[in-house]
Amino acid sequence: MAASIGAAPGFLPAKSPRHDFAAFFRETTTQKRQHETRLDTLGMKRYLAKLTALSLVIVMAAGLGACDSVKRAMSGSKKAPDEFAVYKRPPLSLPPDYALRPPEPGREQLETYSPRDQARAAVLRRPVQKQALVAATPGLTALMNKTGATEADPTIRQTIDQETLALSEEDRRLIDKLIFWVDDAEFPGTVVDPAAEQRRLLETQALGKPINEGKVPEIKRKTSRKGILGF
Repeated sequence: MAASIGAAPGFLPAKSPRHDFAAFFRETTTQKRQHETRLDTLGMKRYLAKLTALSLVIVMAAGLGACDSVKRAMSGSKKAPDEFAVYKRPPLSLPPDYALRPPEPGREQLETYSPRDQARAAVLRRPVQKQALVAATPGLTALMNKTGATEADPTIRQTIDQETLALSEEDRRLIDKLIFWVDDAEFPGTVVDPAAEQRRLLETQALGKPINEGKVPEIKRKTSRKGILGF
């Protein structure tokens, strides 16, 4: 009866529980893999989106910084230095005779200010008072005497001028030799003019005088000023 029913046309045989579990497992595994693939794709998209946004932020920040610096450079609105943080030096003054004035012991220097006085004047709005010279201490005086600082040569300027003048003359001679090929030294020995000497000897013999009498004619050699550059 069972065999005839199973073989009857149009009747589907019942599936076994093992077959149903295998199909369910395969379907579940496939769905899980598809879900993981979607998650991986979504995570990669989010990562790329974050990376793109971060890159845009960095580029925009760099562009804004460059625009700011270019704007300051073009507009001339540069930040000026703090006038209270700058040390002001005394103004330069030129003596009337273009020479250094000799120092005078005990004389107050002109336009000498201390940074403390400058700061006090800037805060209190008062003019800066000149700072008086401080007398040399005994230790400083002893050190100067020991090192010979007080025994300076008063003619040192004349000595330096003489040495410099000698060096400049040597340099000029060297330049003349290189450009004009000039040798200031005299030519060694003498060169006898043969034609004039022959005439002198004939005249001396004709007059019956000794041949060593009279001046021997010489050739005067001229210094050539033709140098390397053709001058």
